[in-house]
Amino acid sequence: MLKKVLFGVSVVALGAAVLIPCQAAAPLKVATVAPVADLVAEAELKIKALDEALASDKSYLESKTTSLPADAGVLAVLAQAIVESEEKAAWKASAPDLRDGAVAVASAKSYDEAKAGLAAVKSAFEGKAGAAKPEAEWNKLCRLKPLMKEVNKRNTKLRRASKNIPPNSDEAARDASVLAVLGLAAHDDTHEVKNPAEVPEWQTLSKDFSTQMTAMATALKAKDKAAAGDAFGKANKACNGCHDKWRKD
Repeated sequence: MLKKVLFGVSVVALGAAVLIPCQAAAPLKVATVAPVADLVAEAELKIKALDEALASDKSYLESKTTSLPADAGVLAVLAQAIVESEEKAAWKASAPDLRDGAVAVASAKSYDEAKAGLAAVKSAFEGKAGAAKPEAEWNKLCRLKPLMKEVNKRNTKLRRASKNIPPNSDEAARDASVLAVLGLAAHDDTHEVKNPAEVPEWQTLSKDFSTQMTAMATALKAKDKAAAGDAFGKANKACNGCHDKWRKD
């Protein structure tokens, strides 16, 4: 009788495990992808951008279909990367709350909702931790379209940097670090892949992109033009492989 009960409990537990979605960590160790100092610096810039976008109802309406979704979504990705990074950050404990606040801004249906999300972001940035859980689904942090807009924007700057490393190479390196982390989010967002058998290819290209952007960030900081150019070329090869197959637009 006891064996039957235990078997029944095991079956129920197995069924529950199948039904409950897993919240997987990033496909690569975050500390190997980007220095936490780069992520923190870029997160702060995104918070300032959101503050400007939400300065008034007018500025909110002007930005909600242009820059706001990308700024909020990328901030959510950066915050989750800080959550999972093996390195320490001043507001690491409240990073889950900052992430959730950024997601709230991105998904807001009104100015008041967006402002409430921003208030949560600012509170978390000051180190005030709430009840947010550290686990999150990377594919739910930023929609793919605004994510790709951010990739294109920073990629344009990095193209120039790969040909002529600028005096402020640390800033360019942070652009590469952000793209390396965005590659982790793209890795998990496979909704463009209609054939399940092709998912591994999508994810391999995403990881290749992240790996090469990490290499480019390192090269830029070292002012190694040859290495920066090589990494940029390989990263864009991964990008082109994805677009050629799934995103021809």
